Amino acid sequence: MTSDRPPGGGPPEVAHIAHRSSGRVRLRLPRRRHDLPFFLGLYEDLKGQPEIDEVSINPATGSVLVWFDPVHEDTLPDALTRGGLLALHEGDLHPEHAERHRFHVSLNDMRIMVFLIMLLLSVQQLLKGQLLASALTMLLYVIDLAVGMRLERDAAAGHYAPADAADAPAGS
Repeated sequence: MTSDRPPGGGPPEVAHIAHRSSGRVRLRLPRRRHDLPFFLGLYEDLKGQPEIDEVSINPATGSVLVWFDPVHEDTLPDALTRGGLLALHEGDLHPEHAERHRFHVSLNDMRIMVFLIMLLLSVQQLLKGQLLASALTMLLYVIDLAVGMRLERDAAAGHYAPADAADAPAGS
């Protein structure tokens, strides 16, 4: 389909990697939102690549979800750009950043939700006048979750020093 190419046969559309995990990558093409002919052509192009197992397009949001065998992780950028419809944004080609981002977001999203639920339940118990039994227990859980979230955030950002390194003499 020649109409699926960028206008005027120009450069390919720049795709940003929104999320990446083992065997899966989500691409965002915000400039092509609602461009059904482009996404249909892109779907056919990506489905024809041997490294890619499955493709899901969503023209309304401008996103493409690609499943692949993790064995092909190193050749995936070539498979995505081989048809000439896509070019990957240079800043998105660092899988170590994507993996760290995936861990940080998924784990902390759940912890934040648990933190808020526990906080609300603690306030409810305090308002009922039940201070000792359940309210204090829930408050302890809330404090534990808050401390754990902070430690994980600092670890994900690389702002921690292992205990052994802090105790080691400067000359060794």
